[in-house]
Amino acid sequence: MGSFIYTILVAPIELLVEILFVFSYKAFDNIGLAIAAISLLISFFTLPLYYIADKIQKKERDQRKALEPGIKRIKKAFKGDEQHLILSTFYRQNHYHPAYALRSSLGLLIQIPFFIAAYHFLSHLPQLQGESFLFIKDLGQSDELLRIGSLKIHLLPIVMTIINIGSGIIYTKGFPLRDKLQLYGMAGIFLILLYNSPAGLVYYWILNNIFSLVKNLFYKLKKPLKLLYLLVASGTVLLLILLLVIKPEMPLIKQLILVSGALLIVLIPPITKVFNWLASTFLSSFTNDKRNKFLLYVWSLLLLWLLLGIVVPSHLIGASPIEFSYLGNVENPLSYIYYTATLLFGLFVVWPIFIYGFSNNTIKSLLTVCMLVFALGVLGNLYLFDSEYGTISNQLVFDNASLLNPDMFLSFVPLLFICVVAGAVLLVLRLGFSKFLTSLLGILVIASAVNGVYGMAQISKAYNAHSENLSKNVQIQTDQVIVPIITLSKHEPNVVVLFLDRAISSYFPLILEQFPELKNSYSGFVFYPNTVSFGAHTITGAPPILGGYEYTPDAMNARSDEKLVDKHNEASLVLPTIFTEAGYSATVLDPPIPNYKWSDDFSAFEKVPEVKVMTTAGRYSEEYKAEFQEQLRADAPEISESIQKRLPMYSFLKAMIPVGRSILYDEGRYFRMMEKPRQNDAFIDYYAVLHYLPKLTTGMDTKGAYVFLANDTTHTPIYLESPVYEPRGYVTDNSTPLERGDGYHEMEQMHYHINAAAILKIADWLDYLKDEELYNNTKIIIVSDHGYELHTPLIENFKNSSAVLGFYNPLLIMKDFEAEGQISTSNEFMTTADVPLFAVKDIIENPVNPFSNENMTKHIQKDIVHVYETPYDPEKTIGTQFSFDPTKSFSIHDSIFEESNWTPLGQE
Repeated sequence: MGSFIYTILVAPIELLVEILFVFSYKAFDNIGLAIAAISLLISFFTLPLYYIADKIQKKERDQRKALEPGIKRIKKAFKGDEQHLILSTFYRQNHYHPAYALRSSLGLLIQIPFFIAAYHFLSHLPQLQGESFLFIKDLGQSDELLRIGSLKIHLLPIVMTIINIGSGIIYTKGFPLRDKLQLYGMAGIFLILLYNSPAGLVYYWILNNIFSLVKNLFYKLKKPLKLLYLLVASGTVLLLILLLVIKPEMPLIKQLILVSGALLIVLIPPITKVFNWLASTFLSSFTNDKRNKFLLYVWSLLLLWLLLGIVVPSHLIGASPIEFSYLGNVENPLSYIYYTATLLFGLFVVWPIFIYGFSNNTIKSLLTVCMLVFALGVLGNLYLFDSEYGTISNQLVFDNASLLNPDMFLSFVPLLFICVVAGAVLLVLRLGFSKFLTSLLGILVIASAVNGVYGMAQISKAYNAHSENLSKNVQIQTDQVIVPIITLSKHEPNVVVLFLDRAISSYFPLILEQFPELKNSYSGFVFYPNTVSFGAHTITGAPPILGGYEYTPDAMNARSDEKLVDKHNEASLVLPTIFTEAGYSATVLDPPIPNYKWSDDFSAFEKVPEVKVMTTAGRYSEEYKAEFQEQLRADAPEISESIQKRLPMYSFLKAMIPVGRSILYDEGRYFRMMEKPRQNDAFIDYYAVLHYLPKLTTGMDTKGAYVFLANDTTHTPIYLESPVYEPRGYVTDNSTPLERGDGYHEMEQMHYHINAAAILKIADWLDYLKDEELYNNTKIIIVSDHGYELHTPLIENFKNSSAVLGFYNPLLIMKDFEAEGQISTSNEFMTTADVPLFAVKDIIENPVNPFSNENMTKHIQKDIVHVYETPYDPEKTIGTQFSFDPTKSFSIHDSIFEESNWTPLGQE
């Protein structure tokens, strides 16, 4: 219950504190100045609340003061029950209740959630540790500024208390004694609470108290609001000029946002006058319709809450529920939606209704109109001005964040839309049709609720199916001991296919150049750089690797009377069936999207029960973390905590006008200060498998073995520690041989890191095979199902084709039986569908597809190869044929290195 109340009341304020802190820190690059900025900003934003509280408190004091003589007479004249009855009648006649005395504490009650939010945020902010500011040596520790012998005295909390008492003396001049004691008592409580706190937190509260002191002094002036406005407006202009001077490299869009915000503050008086005129004349009937106005306000709040708290998160997680399941401390992904919905209920419902309840009639009209326009604007941004931003990880990191930058249309039309909505709302209210808007909002709220509930039901269904699939494999769930699962033979031939999802072919030569010793580890291998994959995603890129040319997109589309999922499952069984029928043992580890599910649905393999099918992803993560706990130790939270914190910000990103989305994304940090933008957990789930490959492999099999292992190490972009390319809790060196000035930006750099990490770990396994005398009699194929849309050496000199061609250049290296010598390169034109043919070469004569009963070599087609960009989600691919984007799909022949050999299918 306490956690629920905290999430509703305090967490929204803490979120606001953190966003403002990050904004200030980015502006000044100084922790101390950032703390000062959030103190000023929070005090400024809460000024209306304190103003309202002061008015209510003054009303209560004045009423109590007026009744005091009568109360004294009654108490003097009557005793016992008679006194109680007469006092009650006296209070009732004067419309007063003793409980109203609590209103005198309203200002203190408002402070409590803000204090708790700031306390929790600054007390747990790792960036304070070791940071000095002015005379404070360490903002993360108690100040100890005063020493008397061996006695260490924390001076800042004492200064804070003195300022607090001084402010109270000014504020309570002429107040009853009990009100004064209340404020002085609170000053003492704050002294006790903050005495041993980090200096950064006390420094923040000192600044708050100084602002409160200045505010109380302002109340003693004749025209405090006018002077306050002049100070705030001039300060805003000076701050804007300062930021533009010290940040000349700031992008134009950020400059425009800052200028717009400054203008909004400077123009507060005329804006206020305009709205007062609108409320009293243009919208007079609406202003006086208290019931319908409140209902419209509540509907607007509920619509915002449902859209951002439930619909957006459920849509994101619903796209791939399994990716959000069993992460860190969270098993069911609905937990993330529950937290986001609770937090945003506080932000969009509880606090706004609280503010509304203490506002005057004109302010209530302003709040209602603004919230209505805001809600309809968010609705438009979500459904009219959304864009395709590519793949996003379960840590809410976009693979290609540049897609967040809007084109000209999305830069201006959404702003025009909001202006039109605002004008339309004012016109409808002017015409007296507020009930129409109420009905419209009601319908939108119901539709959003149904949408959100349906999305959560689908997530729950997928999670339950995933849990059931996991429970079927008891060994995976209960056995975390590293024991061999890859059993090879020392005397019979073995075939191993390592399927590295999204490995980048163009980076492989650079990795060999950076680590020359790898040429010996990969002895006997042949590198095929002139290789194409048939699809930009696993859904079309994997089947040819699994089953050969009969499972290219063209071949699968030609079988138009069969479901795509059945054809995919069939491809998965081709090689395991061929090898088991030939007397080999067969092991399949982490088959790609089995049964078109992201989960471990191995039902397709029930047709070949002799094949051992297992999941390795995530199985060895805890062992790896325990072994390397020193290197991984950091202040970064669990992945589940990271998702929980980012999800509300992702909702804000989707709700924003497109020009602000890349700013809020903040390179994956989402304006959060408490954590790093990318965590190791998802990467380690796959990397640990490659790390432990030597321990997972044994040479005890008496017969030849076929092993297929799919691994996503190369699919999980992250910065590692250079030049060893291993995960760290805190990365100190993220350099690569790729020069950033040549167009190799963040995403290219991270992909180089993970590709180098995989190649280095596989090299350790190859050396193990040599030591165990398993190398020469084992054929090894290392292949990826596709590349990625990156700037790579393959296309860096192409003039017309974009980085999309990088999708179709997968890694392919092969080592045959008894192959020797350093790794070599062949420029023969290859496709990923050649993998099954190479696997059975010299083992199975005249290999026949067990499902089509046709010779597998019969379908080889490499004169013209068609490669396709299709939807990536298998759970939404329910038909019999693939659809594709002709502008990102190509025909290719002979050499991928000649730009003229690539032709978009839309131009054929």
